[in-house]
Formats: sequence, structure tokens, C-alpha cells
Amino acid sequence: TDLLAPLPLAGDLKPAHRQAKPQRGYSLTSEQAFAQGLVHARTYYKQRQHLAVAKHDTFNGYPLGHWLTNKRAAHTRMPPHQAAALSALYPWWNAPWSMQWQRIWHQARDHTTIHGPHTPETGFPTTSYNLGEWLYLQCVAYHALHPGQQHLLAEIGIDAAAAASARPRRRNLKAGAEQALAHARSYAAEHGNLASVTSATVHDGCRLGQWLTNQRNYQRTGHRPLPAGRAQALTAIAPWWCPLWGLRWQRSYNRARSAVQGRPLKPEDSFRDLHNPPVVGWLRRQCATYGQLSKGQQQLLADAGITAGVARTAREHARTAARTPATAPVPDSEDTTGQAGKAAGPAPPTGARRARRATEPKRPREPHSRLGHRADLRQGFETALAHARAYAAAHGHLAAPRDTRCDGYPLGWWLFGQRNRARQRARAGQPPSPHLQRLAAIDPWWNPPWDLHWQRNYYRARDHIEAGEPFDPIARVPAPNTALGSWMTRACLRYDQLHPDQQHLLSTIRITAQTAGH
Repeated sequence: TDLLAPLPLAGDLKPAHRQAKPQRGYSLTSEQAFAQGLVHARTYYKQRQHLAVAKHDTFNGYPLGHWLTNKRAAHTRMPPHQAAALSALYPWWNAPWSMQWQRIWHQARDHTTIHGPHTPETGFPTTSYNLGEWLYLQCVAYHALHPGQQHLLAEIGIDAAAAASARPRRRNLKAGAEQALAHARSYAAEHGNLASVTSATVHDGCRLGQWLTNQRNYQRTGHRPLPAGRAQALTAIAPWWCPLWGLRWQRSYNRARSAVQGRPLKPEDSFRDLHNPPVVGWLRRQCATYGQLSKGQQQLLADAGITAGVARTAREHARTAARTPATAPVPDSEDTTGQAGKAAGPAPPTGARRARRATEPKRPREPHSRLGHRADLRQGFETALAHARAYAAAHGHLAAPRDTRCDGYPLGWWLFGQRNRARQRARAGQPPSPHLQRLAAIDPWWNPPWDLHWQRNYYRARDHIEAGEPFDPIARVPAPNTALGSWMTRACLRYDQLHPDQQHLLSTIRITAQTAGH
């Protein structure tokens, strides 16, 4: 007998059941996800009349921006019915130009709906400055635009003839200044001063801090004289809006005056009764250096109750408190200028040494330089300053690399040292050296609070534009694969993280919040 069963004949075999595989690029899960995204897209379109959604925007809790961005990236692999559904909803959902351009165009269209057609020949007077600037840039580059973009511009009244007659959008500087002054008055009425306004201060939607910082820079450096009457208007609002002794001192004074208001001062106890260590420490320092303060500072201190007599009493108490019990009392060592001598040191000399010192004439002391230099260093500073002026005249700035030499002089290293010393004084809470104002008069941004590489790239972009080379932040020209284009792209992507002064500098080369895509 055969141990194996006979094999069935071929005709008796039944075909094995095989599960059909889905077509490539298709799955039930992806269809459900697309249907869900399409529902949100339809709702968004009904409200906004477009699908130019920014990548990180959400709508009703759904990441619609990411969903549309992914669909645009995979549009060549999308099933035809999905692409047709999106095109039927919004024909420009995947335009061959950037969605940023599309979003700004919709702003221009909404403006047309409210205010009527645009008037390029008069410089778009009814638009905001940023929107008018964008529209003018489209007119300048009209013939380089995609035909679809030209068609969309024609819908808002800008055809080839209108683009050829376009005039640039101009700021109404006078109206802007009046609006800023109104905000300054409101801020001063609320806070009692303008010294607390920093460059980042925003008051009721107005960038008051940036505007006031610019006015202070113009007032101090004389680089751009203030219009007639503006300094007087600011002085009428707050007399110390731009003090000669710096804002740090003025802000400390305002805090101290608020702390001592309505309270009797006790200089014989070093103001300990105030129970405010920062204010107490500041008041002691002002009393110790009272004779070195300007008359304006002394007058402000007098308004707060710190007169010359109060300062003298505080100094005397500081010297007495510093003595040990075994040390004999030292007579008052104030000089004729009202400035107290140094705190007590070793015990006074006795015997022959005291007699000899009493008979020897006192050696004259050279007064401290208000320039911040010893006499033997002034000539070197003047030499370096002359090289700095020559470099700025040739390059338009002082953002020189460290290895820069100007006629053999190591200007880059000298500027590096000046910046380091200025930052050390700022970290220590000391006022800036007066002689550094001469560097600020040459280049207001010689020591910016941001990285110097960024400042050099800004100057390269500025020189690029002044040379007549193509520069369009919206179209990303120069290309991102170039050094200048890469910097411009990073500046746009990180616009919201930049210092307000950096944003101000970028606005001078046509990079604004709108053109940056924020």
C-alpha cells in the first residue's frame, strides 16, 4: 500500500482565495483624514473667502495650516479627486507663488471692498503704510510676476498701465508724530514720567518705546535734528524725557522719590528706616558722590529731600559707622567743594610724622577728567577716534571686524576693547563713559545690544540696495542660497524674536512685519 495519498488532478484543484490589495496611494484612513480636513477647509473658506492659511495656524482646534501645507507638498501624488475637490473650493489653494503673497493680496482685496479701488498713481493714500508699500513693490516688479498674479492684481484695479503710473507710498510723518505725542501724554499722565519708557514699551497699540528711543537718539547725537517744536512738546510733557545723565539714573531717582514721598528722611541713620534696600543703597551712593553730580541732579535730589546738608550728614554717619571702637575719632575731612573725604582708614599718624605732615604743603591733585580719561591717555583716544572717523567715512559704519586695520592702526581691536568696557560698565550699573558719546556721534549703532555679525550683514544689505542691485524680501531676492539671501531669510523667519531696534533697521531696507510673513 502507498503511504502517501494520491495527488489531485489539476482539473480538480480549486483556486485559492486571495485578498485583493488596495491600489497604491489609496487607503481608507487617508480618505477619512482628507474628508475631515476638507470639512474644516470649507468652513474656513466660508468665513475668510480663501485658503491661504499660514502653516502654524489652527482653525476650531484643527491644524488646518499644517494640513494644507502637507497637501501642497504632496500635490503631485494626490488622488485626482482630492485635488479637484480643493480646486473647486479655492482655485489658488496651491498657487505657484508663495502663500504669503496670496494672504497679502487678500488684505488688499478686502481694503478695496471697503474703500474702493486702489489708486497707484497717487501712492495708495488710503492704505496703511505697509500695505501701500507692498502694492507699490508689485507695481515695480509687475512684468516679472506670474500671469496668475497679474490677473489677481487686475481684480483690485492694478493692470499694466496702472502699475506703470504707480507712485511709492509715503509716510505721513507729521501725523505719526502727533499720534505718538498723544500717546506720550497719556503715558505720562498714567505713570507720572517718560523715563520708564523702554524701547519695547507698547502703549495702547502704539510702539511708543521705539518712537521715543529714536527721539532720544536724535536729541543726544544730533545725527538727525528733531523737527522744530518736538523737543519742546516732549519737555512740556515730561521735563526729563531725555536727561543728560542717562535714563538709568533717572529711573532710579523716580523709584527713590516714590519710596520717600511723605516720609521724613533720617540721614543720621543712613536711611535704614525706609526698609527698601535698593532705594537705601542708591540714596547712600548719591550722598557719597553729591559733589560730583550736576546741578540738575542736585535739584532733583533736593525736590526729594536730599539737600547738601542731608548728604553731608549721611556721609558723616557713613564714616563714623565704618570706624572700629578702638579707632580714635577723625575730624571732618570735607573740602571746600562740599565733597567728603574717604572713609576712615588706619589711625592718624602721631609724633614726628604728624608734625612733618602738618608743615609740608599739600600736593596739588589734578581734578578728575569728565572725559573719562587720564591726561596721558587722551592723545591715544584722539588718534583712535580719527581712524574711526576715517573708517566710517569710507564704509558708512563702525561694525569693523576685530582684525581690521586702518592705515596700519589696529582699529578693530580698539573698538572691540571699547565695546567690552562699555558693556562692563552697564553690567555694573555704572553710567556710560561720556567720551563714548563721541563714538555714538560717528555711528549710533557702534555698540548694538545684538550680535555684531548681524549688524555687518545689515550694512551689506543696505549697501546692496544703494548700489541698485535687485532686492525683494517678498520674492526672496537675493536667493536664499547666497550669503546675503540666507541672512535675509533668517531675518524674516525670526522677525518677531528680534530687538525692536533691529526691526526698525530692517524697515529701512523694506523688511517689515508684513513682508516677513508675520
